[in-house]
Amino acid sequence: MCASSRPKVEAAMERRRVIAAAPVRSGYEAWRVFTNLLAGTLERSPSVSAGSVARELAPLNGLGPALIAGGHFESTGLVLVGNGIHLTIIFLTGDRALEVEENLNPVPGGLSATDEWTLYLPSVGPLDSSIAAAVKGASHLSVKPPPKTAPLKAEGASGGSIIDVDALRRIGAKS
Repeated sequence: MCASSRPKVEAAMERRRVIAAAPVRSGYEAWRVFTNLLAGTLERSPSVSAGSVARELAPLNGLGPALIAGGHFESTGLVLVGNGIHLTIIFLTGDRALEVEENLNPVPGGLSATDEWTLYLPSVGPLDSSIAAAVKGASHLSVKPPPKTAPLKAEGASGGSIIDVDALRRIGAKS
């Protein structure tokens, strides 16, 4: 394959979001905000069905809020990795939660996400076995260390741009 016929590779989206927990909101409320952020990001894609993110996170619905309240996601956080997206989400508590400026809008890159996303949970010491048991058998949850960067996606490949640039040019030429 010659260089000019190779697919153009788009840069991976590497982002970070911070969610305020106690005393701003309870662990359960922070988990709901987190779930909505992930769903709002991933379910914008036609490849990720509505409601699927909440279903995938369901095994953590009791444990996630407790881990947030205990401050276990303050430094390492949860890492979402998908085709072209790498998102680290941390939860702050105490005085730091009062000072954070949140951006809870969907994360750029979600529109081109595929159903090949994984949420990586950090090691939290004595609760590692509880987390491993909760995510056992889940297709989108992992206790393994996350990759350092997101997988890159090629334009024109599955999950590529849904905008037909040639069609836009044709429309512009007619006006």
